[in-house]
Amino acid sequence: MFSRPKLKNILFKFILIILIGSLIGILNNSFSPSGIALVGSWRQRIISDSIVVPGSYDTKDPPAISLSEAERSFQTKKVLFVDARLWEDFNSGHIAKAINLPYEEFKDNFSKVEKSLSSASELIIYCDGTECESSLFLARLLKDKGFQNIKIFFGGWKEWVQAGLPIEKG
Repeated sequence: MFSRPKLKNILFKFILIILIGSLIGILNNSFSPSGIALVGSWRQRIISDSIVVPGSYDTKDPPAISLSEAERSFQTKKVLFVDARLWEDFNSGHIAKAINLPYEEFKDNFSKVEKSLSSASELIIYCDGTECESSLFLARLLKDKGFQNIKIFFGGWKEWVQAGLPIEKG
C-alpha cells in the first residue's frame, strides 16, 4: 500500500535543494572571471589615472575618455554629446547641448535623432556615471549602425555636475 510522505519531510527536502542550489550558484559566481559582485558596486576597471570603466568594457569598444577630454571636446562645435539615460533623467538635467537617445528605447527613438548624429564629427556618449553601462551599450549599437567616431565618457552626468560644468534642464 502506498503511503503519503509527510509535509515536514517534503519541506525539509525542498529547503535542502534550495540551499544546495544557492551554494553551487554562489561558488560558481565567485570563481567565474565574469562573476557578479555580491556586495558593493559592480566590478570596474581602471584603464588610466582618470578613467574608470565597467567590467564589461572591451578593447573593441569605442575609446573611453576622461572628464578633461570630455570638457575639451565640449568646446568643439561639431562634437555632439549623447545622453543614454531615460527621458525623465535627461529632462531633470543633462550636459548642455546634449541630445537624448535612451539605450532602453533605442528602436523607438533612433530615427528621430539620426540626422543630428550623422551631422556631428564626433559623438560622446554618456549616462549617469561609472556604474551605468547604458552609454557602453548605446555606443555599441551606434557602432553597429555604422557610426565611426564615437567616444564614451564613463564619468557621465555625476562627474560632469561635480566639476561644475555647463548643464541644462528640460
